[in-house]
Amino acid sequence: MNLRERIIGAATKLFLKSGQQFTMQEVAAALNISKKTIYTVYSSKELLLLDMIDTLFDDIHRKKAELAAAPKPVEERIRSVIVALPEQYAAIDFRVLNDLDEKYPAAAQKVREHLKTGWEPTIALLEEGMAAGRIRRVPIPILQQMIISSIECFLSDNKNADSYANTLDAMIDIIMNGIRRRENEI
Repeated sequence: MNLRERIIGAATKLFLKSGQQFTMQEVAAALNISKKTIYTVYSSKELLLLDMIDTLFDDIHRKKAELAAAPKPVEERIRSVIVALPEQYAAIDFRVLNDLDEKYPAAAQKVREHLKTGWEPTIALLEEGMAAGRIRRVPIPILQQMIISSIECFLSDNKNADSYANTLDAMIDIIMNGIRRRENEI
């Protein structure tokens, strides 16, 4: 593992523990290196956060590709791809977009950009599901915008008591099943 990967790994662990309040000194201490060594790779904490965000979304896209190829019904694959979150990030509280906007606006913007990209596998699954008659035909750009907006809203709401993963699960349940009462519900 190269120095960059080690720094991102240590910073991610610290982010798990204390959110964006971690310091470069804490990252250095976790790696038993000097803070000066970190600054040879990242000249600022914001640049480190930007790289962490890129790494997170790269991992998410790998997970989505794996889930999209799983031998499951298309509607299950759609659901799992939309809420995909690799295990190593399960404990991170992602509801910090407002905080990022205040201290690290470039990082917050990077998150928003990532939410809008990498939709090709999900769109392919939606088209597959519609063609097979497994899901009803809907305008994909509208559905895509609904999902992006919902996720961005949840990321900005650090008052929501539920976990990010549970919130995503509830969101996708509503999107996939609507709000109509099901026969097995009272």
